[in-house]
Amino acid sequence: MTSQDAVRLAKLPCELFRFEGDGNTVSLRLDSLDHRHDGTAVQARGTFEIDCGSLSAGRGVRGILPTFVSSEDVDAWQKVLDSLDMGYDVAWRENLRADEVHLRWEGDDLLIVSVRDRMGLLTEVTTAVPVSDEWFDDAYHRLERVYEVFERRSPPRSEVSNA
Repeated sequence: MTSQDAVRLAKLPCELFRFEGDGNTVSLRLDSLDHRHDGTAVQARGTFEIDCGSLSAGRGVRGILPTFVSSEDVDAWQKVLDSLDMGYDVAWRENLRADEVHLRWEGDDLLIVSVRDRMGLLTEVTTAVPVSDEWFDDAYHRLERVYEVFERRSPPRSEVSNA
């Protein structure tokens, strides 16, 4: 193990995103990296962690869904954050050979989050979570940490979202 590998490992685990509120949590935790022979990170192994215990009629859903996240997925997540910040509904990894996340605004501060398992059990979990300006600050901070794990610089945020 090189010192560079040790620095990378010290940054793991980390979360690409976390939606949380009213007893419901949906997050994507990255635990380890797969590397090329030259040492660059190819993808991260992680899990969707879903705990939606406050659903109607006392029913809840809890589970862990293993997944992989490529550096291209991380770039796509930044575009998702920028679009959400501008008030748009958006999907991440839609119609790819991967689990999907769909995000739809319900009013100004409530987000409907759906995770679709397209490869395994073909299930979908949907919950509502409050979102604030502080959530966006935290979401972009999480994104920066993931870029550090991949040893990449994040592209600048959308000009429109900075307005």
